[in-house]
Amino acid sequence: MSTKVIEEFNIDSIYIVETLSQKKEKGRGTCFSISDNLILTAYHVVENSTSINVYLSSDDFAEGNSIEAVCIYSNPQIDIAILKVANGKISSSIELYRTAINIDSKVKSCGYPIEKEHYHAPINVEITNTFSHMTSKQWSFEVSQSNTVSQYKGMSGAPVMYDGRCIGILQVQQGENTLYSLSTDDLLKDQLVIEIFESACIQIIDQEGIEYKAPLHPASPFNYCIHCTNDVPSIKGIDIGFTFKQWNMTYFTETVYNWIIDYSLSHKERANFNGNPRSLFKYARKNYPASDLNVLGDLCLHIAIRESYSTIPIMNRIFDQNDKTFSCTHAILNFDNIELWIGASSVSTNIEEAVNKAVDNVNYIVSLQSLQTRLYALTSEIDSSWPHKEKLKRLADSNLPIDERFDKIVIPIFIMHNSELITDYDKQKFLDSFEAKIHECREMIKKKGINQGVIGLIDLKVFYFPVSSISQLNDALIEELNS
Repeated sequence: MSTKVIEEFNIDSIYIVETLSQKKEKGRGTCFSISDNLILTAYHVVENSTSINVYLSSDDFAEGNSIEAVCIYSNPQIDIAILKVANGKISSSIELYRTAINIDSKVKSCGYPIEKEHYHAPINVEITNTFSHMTSKQWSFEVSQSNTVSQYKGMSGAPVMYDGRCIGILQVQQGENTLYSLSTDDLLKDQLVIEIFESACIQIIDQEGIEYKAPLHPASPFNYCIHCTNDVPSIKGIDIGFTFKQWNMTYFTETVYNWIIDYSLSHKERANFNGNPRSLFKYARKNYPASDLNVLGDLCLHIAIRESYSTIPIMNRIFDQNDKTFSCTHAILNFDNIELWIGASSVSTNIEEAVNKAVDNVNYIVSLQSLQTRLYALTSEIDSSWPHKEKLKRLADSNLPIDERFDKIVIPIFIMHNSELITDYDKQKFLDSFEAKIHECREMIKKKGINQGVIGLIDLKVFYFPVSSISQLNDALIEELNS
């Protein structure tokens, strides 16, 4: 095993834990050290055990060399346990990182699934869902499964890591493509855990501004029925459902109605507005260019990224000096980084034209002149009313070179076009046909081509939304807004 893999996955700090029950039945799991004598694992791994043995390496397990551990604290509600071994038995540990968890973030884990016998299984995965807004949910987030492991029994208690630090603990495999995890942040909401860590002088790394939450938003009309991640770019297929084989257009317009304020008015405009909620809506509706079909695509993009990624909206659709359209500009505080999200929406009657327009928009967005204009426009929008303005002000700091104002550029693309997938709806074939369309869309994006000079600097996230009729959908929305 290479030194790079050992360091990258903290393998020296991740161990096999074996238990013995009152019925003399053996159990297995994974655990990891957070100090020279404290170890974290999932509670269900050590539940009802009469003895706990920790093997510090694969060779130790093969040779039967273990060290004894005792459970000094457990919390069954969040499925965690803290084990203690004799001082000095452990020579390495993993730092705990208390951070916000964002969808699509690339993370690592390593454990000892029983299917691999006593060998470690390092995996590269990504976060597929978060539950930070749901107090009733037992788990904090989901991660994807790896193609190198099929059954994760034995990996419960493994750390989920970002940049070598533990951001969560694997707890349970759900179905064939999801792993549930508890975040370090939720672990540290247990006051007794904090007291144990403080008495052991365990340092917790805190993300700056972790308590910040993206502004609240209305309910979304979208159902992300397909998420194709097996190739680049990843694409989320969006559906609004059918009732008695009729596309839910009315549900869409009624739901989107509630987004007009969030989309049409910046945080600054809303904060400085004097008037009642009804007056605020009228003001927002007046600012919404309903006759422009392209704005419908940008509005849908705004909804999709706000809901899916908890982005912070900064600036809405504008035109630059070349009369080129800028879709919405958002930001995300991802770990300790600032991600600048620059939208590229595309609306057309057919998929070919929609993809071509989207790719042209992306190539324009990443040009130096376009970025300079976009960042210049941001200067007036980072207002004193922002709840986390100090971190966001970096985006608009003209004293910094452009590439130092953010850590990453993310370009979410929203592709909307008329499609027989909706007009000729077939319940039995819908999902398979939808997925085929997504693959077709991806191949068109590749064929059209995005500027290769910047492809490594950006992250594309594609939303694909086939509709019955662009013009009918927009007309229905206008009618709803004026009702």
